[in-house]
Amino acid sequence: MQLFLPWWIITPLAFGAAFWKAKNASHAFSSGFFGVFILWVGTALFYSLPNGNLLANRIGAMLGLPETGINWIIVILISGLVGALAAGFCSLAGYYFRQAMVIPEKA
Repeated sequence: MQLFLPWWIITPLAFGAAFWKAKNASHAFSSGFFGVFILWVGTALFYSLPNGNLLANRIGAMLGLPETGINWIIVILISGLVGALAAGFCSLAGYYFRQAMVIPEKA
C-alpha cells in the first residue's frame, strides 16, 4: 500500500494487524518492527542500488556522516529504523487497545 499512499499508512495497518492477531506485547512490537524494517530496507536498496547509491550518499553527507564508502548503508539503516519504530509502537498500541477493550467476567 505504500506505493500508492503516504509513508504513514504503515501505522494504521500495524495497529489493525496487532489488534487482530498479536499474542502478547512483545510479539506485537517485534512483528511490527521487523516487518516494516525489512520492508523499508528492502525498498531503499531496490531504489538505491541501481543508481550507485548517489542519493543515499548525498543524504549521508547532509547528515554529517564521515566520507566513507558505507554512508549509504548507514542512511538506509536509519531510514529503516524510523519506519520500524513507528510500526512497532503502533502495533504495541493496537495490542494494548484490544486488551483495554476486554470486558472482565463477573464472578
